[in-house]
Order: sequence, then structure tokens, then C-alpha cells
Amino acid sequence: MSTQRASNPRANVFILVNLGCEALFVIDQRLKAQEIALDKSVQVIHDVTTVLLEPKFIESLINGSIHNNAQLLTAEHCKFMLNDIATCSLMRLDETSMEKLWNLMTMMYKWQLFVSRHQHNLLDITFRHLDAINKLYPDAKRHLLIDFTKNTLLDFWNSCGEEQQLSIYRTNKAWLECFNTKISLLIRLGFQSMDGSFINALDQRHYLDYVKCIGENIYIKRSEQQQEREPNRIDQLAAQLNIASGEDLQPIDAVQFQKQFEQTFSNTLFPEVDNNARATSSQVQCNSNASGCEFVQLLSTDGNPDEVATTASGNGSGLNQQLLDLYSKIN
Repeated sequence: MSTQRASNPRANVFILVNLGCEALFVIDQRLKAQEIALDKSVQVIHDVTTVLLEPKFIESLINGSIHNNAQLLTAEHCKFMLNDIATCSLMRLDETSMEKLWNLMTMMYKWQLFVSRHQHNLLDITFRHLDAINKLYPDAKRHLLIDFTKNTLLDFWNSCGEEQQLSIYRTNKAWLECFNTKISLLIRLGFQSMDGSFINALDQRHYLDYVKCIGENIYIKRSEQQQEREPNRIDQLAAQLNIASGEDLQPIDAVQFQKQFEQTFSNTLFPEVDNNARATSSQVQCNSNASGCEFVQLLSTDGNPDEVATTASGNGSGLNQQLLDLYSKIN
């Protein structure tokens, strides 16, 4: 019974849409960090949004999930589709960058469901995701597309009934259980420990601020909080070394400190990014301030990151038509 509840194919559309929105948040952040020209950034965000929320794609996911022989999408299938969607415009991702993007998508969404407490939180998170990508260079066409997606998902959710809704919610949580990557942003916020597990930081005020709006663009929210309060460097170091808030800093053995320091700052993803960091070539290299490889890599024909070789039509509805045709046939 529990296995069936955790394998409801009706969860497919919520998994794809929520992960896709998280991908858009990361892509937007990386475009800004690389100082890509505004018109190119707008085109990338609009193109990816258009393909992700293509009505035929959304409807195919919904219709395919209610068949008697419907199956829950595997992680490999989702990763394949989201890779195609994320690179449908001017952007190119190498294998390493896509792996980092995938880890960010899955772990951020997993944390959001971890702090949720009710099945209806799934719909709230999904709508906040959609509202947040609507704020990324908004225009009337994208606004209509997002509203249509929200109405479609709401109708589908309401048609499922309470039992199916609970099953969809549990399936989303169970689907994400296999992912256990350390994310620097979550560690810095005090929401994730160094073994990859999540922390219920109920005594932290900023934790509640994030929980009340789970699904919003966490990178923008984090940036806004940093502007409001210049972080204390000692507090930052204490948080990254998992020293509890208000705990006195006691002398520790130097060897033990070095070991913990190396463990803390190695093999973690998405370090705090210096938005003034510039791309030094067409293949964006690791920036010393960012201490990690760029996630979004744009091809260039002459070494200028702003001069990007266009492989799309510039119109979202014409992008990757073969891909859309394939998705529209999903049963």
C-alpha cells in the first residue's frame, strides 16, 4: 500500500514543473553573474520558460499519467527532458555543468518538500515557483502562459480528490529521497548539515522567513537579505562549521580544525557568487571569487560572451519542435 502511494504517476507533472522552475532560477543567477547582455538573458529565460510550460507538453504529462498503464517518470528520464529544455535556447551546458544544475534542482526541491507539512503545500510550492519565474523579465505573453499553466494544474489537482492529492504529495517526496548532495547555500543558511541531511532550524528567525515562502526564488531572497544586513564574517564561519547560534567559540585543536575546514569547503555546490565576476572567455572558466565552475556556459563565435551563436528561432513557440512533438506523444 505504501509503495503504491509513493509511486503515483500523477506526480509526473509536478516533478517536471517544479524542477524546471528551479533550473530557471539557477540559469537566471548564472546569466547575471556572467554579466551576459540583457537582451540575450531575456531571450534565454523566455525561451526556456516557453518550452518548459508548452501547453501540449503539460497536457501530455497530465493525460499520460492517468492511463491505467501509466508509470512514474524515472530520474534518468526527467534529467534527459530537463537537459533538453534547459538548453533549448542560446545556452550550452557541458556534462559537468548539467550535473551541478541537476543537483541544485533536486536538492532545493527536496528541501522545500522537507519543510512542508501538508499535501496542499505541494500546490502552494508549485504556484510560488510559477509566480517567481513570471517575475524574471516579465511580459504579457509569458504572463498568459504561466496563468494557463496554473489553471491547468489547479484543475488537475482538484479533479484528483483528497486521497490522490496525498498520494501525489508523498510520491514527490519519495521520488527525491535518493538525492543527498551537499549544497553550499543551504549549508550557509544553516538548513543542511555536512552529511547532506536537512535541519529543522526552528529557533532561527530567518529559517521561518524562508519556510513561509517556500518555492520562491531562494537566490534572490538570499541576495535581498544580504543587502539588508552585512553578514558578520565570524558568524558566517561559525555557521559553515556547524557551530550553533550563540555558542561560545572555544579554542580547538589545529589539526582537527583543518580537517573540519577542508571537509566543509570541499565537494559542496553553489558557493556564494560574486555577481561582479566576469567570464574571461567563450568557455566560462572557474572564477576565484566564486570558487566553483560556472553552471551556464554560452558559446561564442569571436570570444565575446555577448556575441552568442544563435541556434534558436528567437520565438519560443518554434523552439525544438521535434522535442515538443516527442513530448506531446507521451502516453
